[in-house]
Amino acid sequence: MAKYDFSGKVSLITGGASGIGKAITEAFAANGSDIALIDINQEAGSRIVKALIKEFKVKAQFYNCDISNYEEVKKTCKSIIEMFGKVDNLICAAGYGSKVSIETMDISEWKKAVDINLNGTFFIIHCLINQMLNQKKGNIIIIGSATVVTGSGGGVHYAASKTAQYGIVKGLSYELLTRGIRANIITPHIIDTPMLRKRYPDSPEINAKLAARVPIGRIGEPSDISNIALFLASDESEYVCGAEILADGGALHYLNPLVK
Repeated sequence: MAKYDFSGKVSLITGGASGIGKAITEAFAANGSDIALIDINQEAGSRIVKALIKEFKVKAQFYNCDISNYEEVKKTCKSIIEMFGKVDNLICAAGYGSKVSIETMDISEWKKAVDINLNGTFFIIHCLINQMLNQKKGNIIIIGSATVVTGSGGGVHYAASKTAQYGIVKGLSYELLTRGIRANIITPHIIDTPMLRKRYPDSPEINAKLAARVPIGRIGEPSDISNIALFLASDESEYVCGAEILADGGALHYLNPLVK
C-alpha cells in the first residue's frame, strides 16, 4: 500500500536489481515514482523494470552500468537526464563485500570494494550533482553498513569503503545543504539479502542464531530499509539532514557488554 505520493518524481537507484536496492526500487515505484534502475545484472534489471511498468504504471528504464567505471557512469547519467529530464531522488544501494582476512586479502579485493562502494558512490553523485543543483532541490540517500561501528561484515576492505560513504554524506551536507541538496545515510545490520546469505546460508538453525543477536527477535528484511528510504525521500523528513539512521533491530546495543 502506498504511503507517500511521489507522482511526478524521478528516483534513480543503483544496485536496484537485488537485495535492499530491489526493495527500494519496488517501494518507490509503488508510491508513484518513475524509476531509473542501474545495475550490472542485465537480466534481473530488465525483468524488474518490466514488472514495475506493468504493476504500478510508472515510467521505468533499466541501465546496465558498472558504477566503478566513471566514463560508463557519466554516459549513463546523461542518458537518464535525456529520458527523464531530472532526478529528484538518488539512492546509492550498489555495493560489494567479501569475507576475507587482511593477511590473506589480495589487493584486487581491496580495490574492488573501494571501486564499487566508495568510488562508485562518488561517481554517480558527481555526475548528477549539477543537475540537482540546477533543480535547486535533490535528495541523496546512501545505503551504508553498520560495519562502520562493528568493523565486521566481511573484512577491512568492506569496513573501510563503507565508512568512507559516511564522509561523503557529511561533506555533501556541509557544502550543499543551503543549496537545496539533502544527503543522509542508512546503516543496516543483519538484513536478509543475497550478500548476507553468502556468509550465512538460509536454514532454520542459522536463522535462529542470527535472530538471537537481534533484541526485537528477527532478522531484518529489505523492506525495513526501503521504508526508511521512503521517509528520507519525502517532504516529511526535510529537517533530517546529514544524518545516519541505524537500522539494526537493536543488535548493536545488544553487542555492547554494558547493556547485556
